[in-house]
Amino acid sequence: MFRRYPVPLAGHQIFSTTDPESARDEVARTLFPHELRLEDDDRPFEAAIRSARLRTVSITVLAYGCGVELVAERVAATYVVAHALVGRATFDVGRHTVAVRPGTAVVLTPGELLRVRWSAGSVLMVIAVDRAALEEELDTWVDADPDVPLRFEPAVDVWESPAAGWWSAVDNVVEDLDSPAPMLRHPAAASAAERGLLVGLLLAVPHSRSGRLWEKPPPVGPEWLRRATDLVEQLPHRTWTVPDLARAANTSTRALHDGFRRWLGTTPMEYQRQVRLRRAWVELRTADPGAESTTVTEVASRLGFTNLGRFAAGYRQRFGELPSVTLQRARDGY
Repeated sequence: MFRRYPVPLAGHQIFSTTDPESARDEVARTLFPHELRLEDDDRPFEAAIRSARLRTVSITVLAYGCGVELVAERVAATYVVAHALVGRATFDVGRHTVAVRPGTAVVLTPGELLRVRWSAGSVLMVIAVDRAALEEELDTWVDADPDVPLRFEPAVDVWESPAAGWWSAVDNVVEDLDSPAPMLRHPAAASAAERGLLVGLLLAVPHSRSGRLWEKPPPVGPEWLRRATDLVEQLPHRTWTVPDLARAANTSTRALHDGFRRWLGTTPMEYQRQVRLRRAWVELRTADPGAESTTVTEVASRLGFTNLGRFAAGYRQRFGELPSVTLQRARDGY
């Protein structure tokens, strides 16, 4: 069913099935045990999943062809971030209800009861982070406190800073995994990218120990890195050279290069390119069907792309379709 949508991890298909029991068992093995209930009698059941794993972080793309409900007693092993690539889902997490759609993600803390109402045809990306690894990383920056468990705010806007910076790091990992020769096959690259995702999540999403984390900033990286990523997110149209961005973030060019590689698993220029591509996707995907003034050329130029051919090629590699196709789908209302 992934053929209907340009979704990532094409080379990491785990299964596609029309059998609900098989789907439940495979999703349980990949994510967490749950009950699966069909809510849509008019559509045939279909499910598909793609998944890739580093050492302590997994990235999964999951789709259901009909409306379903998942009910789970959350296991204690992982923190989970779920974001809709297509469609929507509603997560009841403890006492909170979070409507997940493009731009809004839910963050699940281990131990919480979970009910998910999944709309027909929706596709979600789910990032699962090992609990022990995340808490160990946090404890390297602030003193351990068993009386203050790590609990995240359940709803987050992934297109606004600082969460947008973390999601760009996820995009970079996914893009590499989708490439013909992934750099992440090398243990050193995988380790750096993985740690960047762990630290980025702790800095980007509010949680019960955020105050203590920012009261005592780490001696390297996060404070100036946050300034640098904020500038790129706020001014995507500006062409930031490495020296310009380093000066604006109050650091050296060498530290900027090293910090982006260590904490985000990318380079400053690649980070800027990914921000621009993501903003272009958002603008094209949400374009007003009646606004003929919105064109691919206008959007690309406004976001700082000077070579439209390279923009289209990069866009297609990242999102699986040409930008003109995304715009046309928005105008057609789907």
